[in-house]
Amino acid sequence: MKINPLIPVGSRIIVEKSKIANVLPSKILDDLPQLINGEVIDYKMTDGMDIGYVLITDSNLKIWIFNNELNEQTKKEYEIEDTNKSTNLITKQLLSQIDKVEYELNGNRGIKKVANPFNLISWLIYTLKDIF
Repeated sequence: MKINPLIPVGSRIIVEKSKIANVLPSKILDDLPQLINGEVIDYKMTDGMDIGYVLITDSNLKIWIFNNELNEQTKKEYEIEDTNKSTNLITKQLLSQIDKVEYELNGNRGIKKVANPFNLISWLIYTLKDIF
């Protein structure tokens, strides 16, 4: 998985208004131009999946944006790639292959070994030691 570089604090960037229309109130959106110019003043992390930028616009308004909301020119300038794919490591393809994994079992699985009371008590002590 390729990690996009962070835009340095203090950099001037351009954000497309249409890409942030669903996250900002319409009262704020009405005052903003179609291409929003601003300066990165800080970083902000959401849920560990992505890092956003705190931006102060030319009209002195603070907004919070992500890489997918940047203008194409800004993305090219800072070499940021669109990551529309989910970064979830468990995919359908991986889940479909779980039943195909062959496990190697070590030890004696004979009924005499399993049913032996000494082994059963040893196992019970071993498993309950962390509880009590």
